[in-house]
Amino acid sequence: MRIEANPYAYLSHHGASPLVRLDVAVDCWSVSADTDARPFNTVFAPDFAPEGLAERVRDVRRRTAVPGRAQDWWIGPSARPSGLAAHLAALGFRALAPVRMMAAPLAGQEPRGRAGTAAETRPVRSADGLGDFTAVHGAAYGTRPAAARFFHRVLASLPLTEDAPMQHVVVRAAGVPVAVASAFLHGGVAGLYNVATVPGARGRGFGTAAARAALAAARERGAPRAVLGAEPGAAGMYRALGFEDAGLLHRLRYVPPA
Repeated sequence: MRIEANPYAYLSHHGASPLVRLDVAVDCWSVSADTDARPFNTVFAPDFAPEGLAERVRDVRRRTAVPGRAQDWWIGPSARPSGLAAHLAALGFRALAPVRMMAAPLAGQEPRGRAGTAAETRPVRSADGLGDFTAVHGAAYGTRPAAARFFHRVLASLPLTEDAPMQHVVVRAAGVPVAVASAFLHGGVAGLYNVATVPGARGRGFGTAAARAALAAARERGAPRAVLGAEPGAAGMYRALGFEDAGLLHRLRYVPPA
């Protein structure tokens, strides 16, 4: 299994929204939209020929980038050619902190880790629930209001049913939404995404509770394995849930000249 297969499929899933353009080429894919919100405006699944690499990168950028918007490139361990991240840096891309890919078995066992302070966890099945989800997500990541609204509109345009590939959960403490997480199922693997806790509720186990709930729901749907991309400083939390290191996903950003 390519460890980056689920993150790439997760990006593609957003392209099912009418607000997002999914561009599929023989050697890379991209999702783009007129927003600063992430993960939109991202090129992924690169499989370039070494010959003429610089010109091909410029061609992809010209064809897929939204004018005036930065564009991210996700470079997983299986990307070709070898050393692609360094090639992009030499072409003027700015390196961001890499994501630590991690994996864990789900079949036949409960995700490890403490459940957190007494709280209520529910799946997102309604517009109100999605509003709580995106409000927590935006507050946790400090997302600008316009980007947060766009993120909400995209998720609202995608299925929220029990059989949808993307499932969201919201953790509430004393009735107040405090933490969220998502699980995306693809090819029998559950990807854990959007784990976030509002600043005032951190350190009390709510983020862990959200992650555990998302993973438990994925396990109940038959996923035997889970993967995630840990941001810098978050790997310890996921190791406590049973995840182990499985490689790096490099991220580079191209910012067009003013």
